[in-house]
Amino acid sequence: MLAPSNYTDKRTWKMTPAMIRARKPFFVRNMVGLSALLGASLGIYFYTYRVLHKDNDFADVPIPPIDKKELEALQKEFSTK
Repeated sequence: MLAPSNYTDKRTWKMTPAMIRARKPFFVRNMVGLSALLGASLGIYFYTYRVLHKDNDFADVPIPPIDKKELEALQKEFSTK
């Protein structure tokens, strides 16, 4: 079992007023650091997503023409489903 700290209440394990006062000056700096790290991570993620998804790998592959009979057969096949 964990040993209780002097900065936590022994019964509820909540922070004591002394611990809250000790952490207060660092809260704003921690939130700024957190937002900077999250912003950088999300920026890299979305940049990578946009770069990778604008590729069209099959744009240079020519599509052979299809006969009208084959087209009608395909349309008939897919319209019945």
